[in-house]
Amino acid sequence: MSYVMIAERRGIAKGLEQGQVKGQADLLLRQIQRRFGAVDAAVEQRIRAAGADDLEAWSLNILDATTLEDVFRG
Repeated sequence: MSYVMIAERRGIAKGLEQGQVKGQADLLLRQIQRRFGAVDAAVEQRIRAAGADDLEAWSLNILDATTLEDVFRG
């Protein structure tokens, strides 16, 4: 396999991962808006800057959260 093909595959994989993270962030923002109302810029920025692991944890936390702060705990 040529170097170009390897680089292309890595680029595609990275693009797919970034797309998945963006999708997770978009979904979490919609869930927060639905449950707690409008999201301020700081919360949106925190979510958009987060990695997949944090987004997954927060997406599970929202199921039991009674406050917005609960979403971001632990």
